[in-house]
Amino acid sequence: MGFISVIVTAHNRKKFINDALNSLFRQTLNKEKFEIILISNFKLDSSDVINIYNDKEEIGEKIYAGFQEAKGNIVCFLDDDDIFEENKLERVLSLCSPECSYYHNNLLPINEKGKEIEIKADYLKIPPYATLRKINYPLIIEDSAKINVKKVLKLNANFNSSSICVNRKILERNLSYLSKIKVLIDSFLFYSSFTYNGKIILDPERLTYYRIHTSQTSSGKLSDIKEYRESFSRLLLKVLDDMRVIKDMLNGNLENIIEEEISRYILLYNIFSFNKKYNQNIKFKRELAWYYFISLAPSFIKKLYIKKEFKKRNKLLNYQ
Repeated sequence: MGFISVIVTAHNRKKFINDALNSLFRQTLNKEKFEIILISNFKLDSSDVINIYNDKEEIGEKIYAGFQEAKGNIVCFLDDDDIFEENKLERVLSLCSPECSYYHNNLLPINEKGKEIEIKADYLKIPPYATLRKINYPLIIEDSAKINVKKVLKLNANFNSSSICVNRKILERNLSYLSKIKVLIDSFLFYSSFTYNGKIILDPERLTYYRIHTSQTSSGKLSDIKEYRESFSRLLLKVLDDMRVIKDMLNGNLENIIEEEISRYILLYNIFSFNKKYNQNIKFKRELAWYYFISLAPSFIKKLYIKKEFKKRNKLLNYQ
């Protein structure tokens, strides 16, 4: 019999947490088939939630703490600023057999007020996010060892932890790595599924409302362009630390894919940090040619690129 543990994480930010939890209270799945575990650094009174106080800012530490209390054979994740569609958990339980290692559903972007918005153009996000989902039915890959990883990444399979559920055996196998993750939890969960041979399910149903707002940590702060550049640079350093944890976890598996991701983040850091350079040689890859060009360009070219990304992000936030 399937049972789901939903791990909700929050740090400092209380603004959206009630929306997130209420979306769980409204689930159509029988309440006896799932549990809600909230890990935060503030107190929230609710008899329907297992509350765990944790003042660690790193997301891996929080999920590690939550998993210690989790009873589910399926573990789903919800960020404090996101929302589940009311039938999400019921659908997850219906699709995820014991052989399922990784599940990812499509998402629907919303703004700070919860209004649906449309992302018409790609914007700079970590991990990278492609706007178009090219499947209209559940894609079930029977054996993760036979997957075309690049193709699946283009379907946003490693984007947004609130759209991800995993077999608990994956977390049990990789707990020592999980606790080291600072920010890149969605990519960690995706790649950890390759340490366990099982089904990967990509569900085109939009079952997660993904909130885009000014205080997101995964795309830089947006009060002004200087703060955006500096905060994104700091974020990229954490991302690079996380990618090395993921590389160690995979122990040589998917090495070319991981090296390409690391190279992308190094080049982005070299762009956003201006005169600072990340001290690591990288191999030229055709897919990253644009980033190479910008990273080697004069500072005024880098500033133009950053300004363009800043405007794209602000335009999205100001969408009405």
